Amino acid sequence: MDVVRRYVELKRAGTGSWKGLCPFHAEKTPSFNVHEQRQYFHCFGCGEKGDVFSFLVKIEQRSFMEVLRELARQAGVDLPEVKQSPAERQAAAEAESERERMLRVMDAATSFFEAQLAGPAGGAARAYLEKRGVSSAVRARFRLGYAPAAWDALQKHLASLQIPGTVAEQLGLVGANERGRYDFFRDRVMLPVQDRQKRPVGFSSRLLDPEAKERKYVNSPDSPLFHKKENLYGLHVALDAIRRTGTAIVVEGNFDVLSLHEAGIEEAVAPMGTALTGEQVRLLSRAAKRIVVVFDGDAAGARAAEKAIPVAVEAGLFFAEADADGRVAQMPAGVDPDDFVRAQGAQAFRALVEGARPMLDHLIQQAADDATIPGKADTARRVVEVLAKVRNPLVRDLYMRELAAKLHVPVPQVVRMVRDTTAERRSAPPPAPADQAAPSEAGAQPPRDELAAFALLVSHPALASTDDAARILDLLVDAGVRQVYRTALQALRAGERVDVPAWLDACPDEIRASVGAAVMDGCWEKVETAEEALRALVSRLGRSRVEAEIALAGGQHREALARGDETEARAISMREMALIRSKLGLAN
Repeated sequence: MDVVRRYVELKRAGTGSWKGLCPFHAEKTPSFNVHEQRQYFHCFGCGEKGDVFSFLVKIEQRSFMEVLRELARQAGVDLPEVKQSPAERQAAAEAESERERMLRVMDAATSFFEAQLAGPAGGAARAYLEKRGVSSAVRARFRLGYAPAAWDALQKHLASLQIPGTVAEQLGLVGANERGRYDFFRDRVMLPVQDRQKRPVGFSSRLLDPEAKERKYVNSPDSPLFHKKENLYGLHVALDAIRRTGTAIVVEGNFDVLSLHEAGIEEAVAPMGTALTGEQVRLLSRAAKRIVVVFDGDAAGARAAEKAIPVAVEAGLFFAEADADGRVAQMPAGVDPDDFVRAQGAQAFRALVEGARPMLDHLIQQAADDATIPGKADTARRVVEVLAKVRNPLVRDLYMRELAAKLHVPVPQVVRMVRDTTAERRSAPPPAPADQAAPSEAGAQPPRDELAAFALLVSHPALASTDDAARILDLLVDAGVRQVYRTALQALRAGERVDVPAWLDACPDEIRASVGAAVMDGCWEKVETAEEALRALVSRLGRSRVEAEIALAGGQHREALARGDETEARAISMREMALIRSKLGLAN
């Protein structure tokens, strides 16, 4: 509880249960639950779940061993030494320390580049940064540096620290060709990409020589520490401001980020020279309630903003149950955020962000503004492809009507386009066993007593060894509850520990929230005699099962009569009477 409260404001939601806004996705209605006694969390909005270790691994992006050591240190606990052979101990030490060694190498390279920027070789780089309005304070905060033009300056420095060239090559600091190894970055302003613990994991860079034929901007290649599609430049600095304001501002370039931070707009981040990815959107959504895309005011910027919209919808963050807000702010023609904030100031930029339009509104307006019929049709097709991904039917319907109105076409035509696109995208799901079928009625939720059976078993694991616990499995009508109950019962009978997050994975999506909420309620932990409560549930579920079979038989009887099959109808009627007598017997 104390660990989670560092990141989430929690309010009591029942006996031993707490609720708050999920830190892993943007939401306005709390769906993040923590069970105090069982020591696990579960978000019914995005599905994240686990114990305190998995919580910290995910929210701080650290390894399990790092989290374990930190929690042990805070608790004043010495971690016991596991008995291992010398070979096992050496292999474990090597595997465990590999990432730490790589991080130290990246930090050494960053320090080298910082020293070069501050020294005689960095004069031109310092002048360039001053021209771009980047102060010494921002330079220090982002650990900016300079890579000398020499072929092997960094290599020599790393070699002096006994860092093998193979490791530097693995991390993308050094390249190799037929002539040997060479510094990957040369004569460039270096912009380290840091993780959420502010440790360098990769680099972006800006070429200084305007006459050189190399690419102006170059990022580190993917490595064991760095993956472009999963990183955002400036997030390590922006994270506190994003959590404080609830807004993340996504711009195109790294120098846009630096200029905005220079102006006090510290929520700014940038993709790594590529289009915004779903991984980056999900990363931001853990801290931000609103994500505003502010790309350059040129054709390329417009295309980049347009590409970001389906990515956001595909990531499941907008226009779905999670009430997150994705928007696009339109820059003036030919202006980028760096130019804008330096010319007009922070207040004007914040006003532009505040005036950002919802992403789909922006996309639909693009279709309406196109001057040509082919252009309108092409943009409309792109809008329809996005609408087909929107899961909220009300939002989808409203935007279909909006698109039809903007283009002056009949609403049914837009509806047909969306339906056709949805049909093309939908692949047939694999057939599920009858035992794993979802509830027969769309949106139907499991009976209360069936949810109670699972919650009682979780609250009193010793019940798993009783005959009544096994009997309940045969009485459950809802296939989804039967599935998760069986998973828990088998695990407990095998001597495994209570692991509700893992068991919830056995639930169909449509009932997972109901099953989890029944456990989170905590009322079954307070029963005086768990065995008596279990027997009472067996009795009620027995009656419910018979009632369900009577209802099924009644439906089959009507179907047989409608077919004119009197023989089948009489057989079903006799079975129905037997079930009714059984129900009367259960009631006595």
